[in-house]
Amino acid sequence: MDILVLSPCSKDKRYDPVLDCEDVDECPREELANEHGEYTTTASNMYTGREHKHVEEAVTHLREVADVDWYIISAGFGLLRDRTEIPSYECGFSDIESVRTRAKRTGYDIDDLTNDETIQAVGREKGIPQAFSDVLSREYDLLFVVLSEPYLLSVADALTEIPEQTTAFAFASNGSRQYVGDCTWIPAQKRNDKPSKRRGWRYEVNSSASLRLQQTDES
Repeated sequence: MDILVLSPCSKDKRYDPVLDCEDVDECPREELANEHGEYTTTASNMYTGREHKHVEEAVTHLREVADVDWYIISAGFGLLRDRTEIPSYECGFSDIESVRTRAKRTGYDIDDLTNDETIQAVGREKGIPQAFSDVLSREYDLLFVVLSEPYLLSVADALTEIPEQTTAFAFASNGSRQYVGDCTWIPAQKRNDKPSKRRGWRYEVNSSASLRLQQTDES
């Protein structure tokens, strides 16, 4: 069985950021990695956020029973393989003012764009939906998409073109359901939901290579 997993980058990183959005938009990734070698590691190792670690654990379990390709959407560098080397940076899709600045810098009239359209525009500039469409052409049996709303928007074009032979699931909040494209939407399941605590995500894999997402609480 061939499985594809798609997840987002995280704000928390292994090294302190040495680059910002303008740096990653203007210089090739390979050049930046060579220049900042002491702050460079693989994408899977660079991101240290709680949600990323849960996805990493799920991928590890899936690889015990199937062939798994893991791709990560980086707001800074675009679509990455888990083993692609990147330098540490500070750049995300959640800060809409930063995203609008990036869109303006590449020639868009941001006054004519909604926030969602602006994220999609920057995603296209980073080649995210185009690159993911190429990945999907490899005819996977299963696709698991685990993305928050801004990252779903960045790859939305490709999610409406899931090959017929690929069974696709998107784990997302109810508010993001409209952006999952051809994927079957799987709602996040809340457990012990307490407003005073920060929410994280837990991923569980069983022997039939299915992925289950539960929302957990983090102090």
